[in-house]
Amino acid sequence: MFKMEEREYGDANSRTRLDSEFSNMKGEEVQQHQGGYTLYRRRWFLLSTLMVLNISNAMAWLTFGPVAYKSKEYFNTTLDMINWLSVVFMITGIPCGMVATWLLDSMGLRMSVILGAWLNCIGCVLRVVSAIDGISESARLPVLFTGQTIAALAQPFILFAPTKLAALWFPENQRAIANMLATISNPLGIMLSGILSPILLPDADKMLFLLGIQAIPAGVAVVMATFGWWSSKPKTPPSSSAETDSQPFKEGVKMLMKNRAYLLLALTVGAGISLFSVATTLLSQILCPWGYDDEFSGPVCTSVLIGAGFIGSAIAGVIVDKSKKFTIVTKVCFTIGVAAIVGFGIVHHHENQRVAIALTLGVFGFFGVPVYPIGNELAVETTYPVGEATSSGVIFMFGQLQGIILVLVMQALGKEMKDAPQSQCGSPGEGIIVYDMTVSVYAMMGYACVIWLLYVVFFRTEYRRVNAEKAYLEGTTRQSLPGVEATAE
Repeated sequence: MFKMEEREYGDANSRTRLDSEFSNMKGEEVQQHQGGYTLYRRRWFLLSTLMVLNISNAMAWLTFGPVAYKSKEYFNTTLDMINWLSVVFMITGIPCGMVATWLLDSMGLRMSVILGAWLNCIGCVLRVVSAIDGISESARLPVLFTGQTIAALAQPFILFAPTKLAALWFPENQRAIANMLATISNPLGIMLSGILSPILLPDADKMLFLLGIQAIPAGVAVVMATFGWWSSKPKTPPSSSAETDSQPFKEGVKMLMKNRAYLLLALTVGAGISLFSVATTLLSQILCPWGYDDEFSGPVCTSVLIGAGFIGSAIAGVIVDKSKKFTIVTKVCFTIGVAAIVGFGIVHHHENQRVAIALTLGVFGFFGVPVYPIGNELAVETTYPVGEATSSGVIFMFGQLQGIILVLVMQALGKEMKDAPQSQCGSPGEGIIVYDMTVSVYAMMGYACVIWLLYVVFFRTEYRRVNAEKAYLEGTTRQSLPGVEATAE
């Protein structure tokens, strides 16, 4: 086990002097902060790097969902196989997630982010190779799967980093918004993929153009990470909690498994991740039998879903930064988000319901998407001083496992439609088999309701990190976490 880097920062005055000397050597601008802590302006560049990485990786993840039938036609395979191009991200996220969690908490942010950037870039390049004219038709799908799998290996390194970055580089009144911006970039990439895929792939033979355009952000991200990420953490900390060493990986995992509140949080927030992943993966297939084409399910529905989610996450991030009411905010968001899923299930299989479908997806995005970034911050509060990557990483792995099961169940519940004159699935005249996903959507609704009930009724926790920082600012000598008086919501 690698040892965490020591953090001997001293008192406020020595921290300020050290920071001033270091900033002069590096030519960096710093800002003074409460309690003698200092902030580096470079934190915003690091945040932007992570945002570009998240956008690029999310675009690779769900490239084929909005154009599933056209992708099936180009690669001469089955619809289930096209869905596996998305499911592979969920599968690799579980074993690779353990490695990413250990690496982030043991070796630091810099190595993990650079590794994730290169894996993502290599995977995207191989995806482009799969569509080059010189590649034989029999080799296209294996090369595509190889590239997709390599890009999938990058996902945990990228998705687990936001809470770590926020904790090490941002003050307590900016952590939630920083975590939100980095985390919401993943759905933003999904939105861009939902918009661009149908536009860049009007016909199946334009696949090379689609994959080439979507590889550009991966190249930009690898340059930003490789040449712009100089260190895992600043020379001096932004807050008192950033001075505290996280628990070693093995001990941290043991603490998580004994924390009942955290296990419930991991199950329920993980379920929220899986519901979002499944909805974005299968949305085109759910809607196209009822006369809704790729241009509606992709550019319109995905934009409404994630655009509203971005706005909702920004508002929720500001609220929890100011109020620290993590639990109340997530319960309200969970309640309204699940109600929106129920509404979508009621209207999705009726023709000429574009406004109602878009409205329910917008409400789901506005209230449902913020649950993930705020849930990550809540996980850190529930488990402090366990490493941030460990607590958020386990939630993500819970979500991926549930997502795999949910996709497989929904695919199995889909029924072949013998007569679908209104269908907009695939290219006209291709004789494509169309599946009715109504029962699948009802199953998703039921699962969402059960998860909502568990979270709203049973989840309670104390804010360990907030209480530790309050004790420090009040001049309380903090020897160990259990000695702190804590309030619960």
